[in-house]
Amino acid sequence: MTGSADIETLFRLHYRPLCLYALHYVADADVAEDMVQEAFTALLGQEVDQPKAWLYTAVRNRCIDHLRRAKAGRTVPLDAEGEISDEEAVDRSGEEARLWEAVGKLPEMRRRCLVMAKRDNMSYNEIATALGLSPLTVRNHISRALATLRSSSQDILSFVFLFF
Repeated sequence: MTGSADIETLFRLHYRPLCLYALHYVADADVAEDMVQEAFTALLGQEVDQPKAWLYTAVRNRCIDHLRRAKAGRTVPLDAEGEISDEEAVDRSGEEARLWEAVGKLPEMRRRCLVMAKRDNMSYNEIATALGLSPLTVRNHISRALATLRSSSQDILSFVFLFF
């Protein structure tokens, strides 16, 4: 049974991974969030034995319907390497969620420098100019951020270089 307390717990645990999962299908963060929110809304009042599995199926089906309506020409998940299986998308979304959780816990300047370097592909000089820092300070922030991620989990650190 999924009462309001259960829905809140499910939401806290699975919202981010489900959004990242949906992104493998639709590649648009706003659309991905809409798909996940619709799935949670549909879950309200339902009697579901395995709510996590139900949510992933509901999100996948909504994403596939969206792709068909948009005549996207594909209904399979993608990542930087190309098409992946649905199972891989589920696994990677969990890894991505853990990565973003760990990155979110970094001190603000370390996080900003890391994201600008890895996600935005900016050089130390470009980051330094944008943030009003020296390139050496930027390098130190990124080194410390990676050291923190390394100490929290080797899986997360290896994923940083794949994801960013």
